[in-house]
Amino acid sequence: MKKIMFLGAFVLGVSSLFAQTLTLEKEEIQFGNLKLNTEVTSKMKVTNTGDKPLILKSVVGSCGCTIPEYAKTPIEPGKSSDIVIKYSTGGVKGDFNKSVTITSNDPVSSRKIFRIKGKAE
Repeated sequence: MKKIMFLGAFVLGVSSLFAQTLTLEKEEIQFGNLKLNTEVTSKMKVTNTGDKPLILKSVVGSCGCTIPEYAKTPIEPGKSSDIVIKYSTGGVKGDFNKSVTITSNDPVSSRKIFRIKGKAE
C-alpha cells in the first residue's frame, strides 16, 4: 500500500512540473483616493510560467462595481496577458477592498484571488 501511495505522489509531483502555471504580477491594485461617482481602470498582468498553454476559464469581480475583462485565448508558455479592471466608486464614501477571482486550468492552484483597494471621497 505504501508503494502505491508513493507512486501516486511521485506521478502527481512530476506531472505538476510539466504544466501550465498562473503567476500574477502583484497581489493587489491600489487605486488610492478617488472621487465619488468615478470610474477608473487598471491592469493586472498574468503570466504563464509553465510549459503548457494556460486557459483563463473565468475572471469575476466580487461585486457589480468591479468589472474585469480578459482575453479568452490560451496564454502560451512564457507569455503574458492583461486583465483590465474597471472599478466604479458610485456614491458610497469610504475605504473599499474588493476581490477578483481568476479560475484557470493551473493544476496546482486553479483559483487565484487579487484585491482592488482604495478610498472613495
